[in-house]
Amino acid sequence: MKLLVYTAVFGGYDRVFPPVVREAALDYVVVTDDPDLKPAGWRVIRVDPADYGSPKAANLHYKALMHRELPGYDASLYIDGNVRLLGRTSELFERFLASGAALGVFRHPTRDCVADEVEACINGRKGDPATLRAELAAYRAEGFADDQGLIEATIMLKNHNAPDMDAAMGLWRDLFSRFRTRDQFSLPVVRARTGVRCVYHDFNFRNPNPWFGHYPHRKGAGVRPLYADIFARAYDSGFHRLVLRAWQGWWSLRRRLKGFSAPGDAAGGGEASGRA
Repeated sequence: MKLLVYTAVFGGYDRVFPPVVREAALDYVVVTDDPDLKPAGWRVIRVDPADYGSPKAANLHYKALMHRELPGYDASLYIDGNVRLLGRTSELFERFLASGAALGVFRHPTRDCVADEVEACINGRKGDPATLRAELAAYRAEGFADDQGLIEATIMLKNHNAPDMDAAMGLWRDLFSRFRTRDQFSLPVVRARTGVRCVYHDFNFRNPNPWFGHYPHRKGAGVRPLYADIFARAYDSGFHRLVLRAWQGWWSLRRRLKGFSAPGDAAGGGEASGRA
C-alpha cells in the first residue's frame, strides 16, 4: 500500500520542518513556490501559484486534488504548513482506512455551522463582510440547509479508493474557485451535495497528542516569524522548549503588569497560546 503525507505552502506563509518520526513506508511531499524551502525528509515540488490565480487558490487545489496530481497512492494525509508531524503517522492511516470512510477529518472546536463561521470571520476581519455573506446566501438559495456541521480543514486524510472521494474533492475545488473566500465554508456544502462519508477523529489536534504539533503561522497576524520557528522546533528540541517557555512567560508577565496582548493572540496561536 502506497501512502502519501503532504503539505502545500506558498508565499512564505509557513516554514515546514522535518517529521519528528520519519517512516520509510510513507512518502513526504511539500508543494511550494519558495526556492529556498528545502526541509529535511521532504520531497519538494515547486509550482507557480499564478497558474492557479493566487497562492490561496493554489493551496486549495493541492489540498483537494493532490490525488490527481500524484496518482498511484492508496491514501494521503494533508497537513497545513504549520503542523509538525510527531509520531507514527502510519497508525493514523491504519485507523482511518479501517473505518471505510472517504475522508478523515476534525470537527471545528468551537462552531458547528457555516453561518456562525461566516460571522466569526467577519468579526475577526478575515474577509469582506458582503462577500462572505453573499457566499452563504448563494448556498442557501441552492438548497443548502447548513446542518452538516463544520470541519476544520487543517488536517485531512483521504482514501483514494473510496468511490465518492474524487467527486467530492473536485466539487470542493470548484466551489472555492467560484467564491475564493475560505475553504471551510464550502466543505459542508460538498458533504450535503455528494454524501461523501467522513469519519471524525476522537481527539483535537490543537491539544497535546501523539501525532501532531500545531504552531503559529509565520505570517499570521501579530506573529513574529522567529517565535513561530522556535515553537515548531520545540517539539523535538529541549533547548527550543526552554526558549519557548521563557518567551511565553515573559509575555505573560508583561500582560499582567501592563495589560499588553501577546503577539499572535489575534491569530489564535501566538506567544500566549499552545503547548509544545
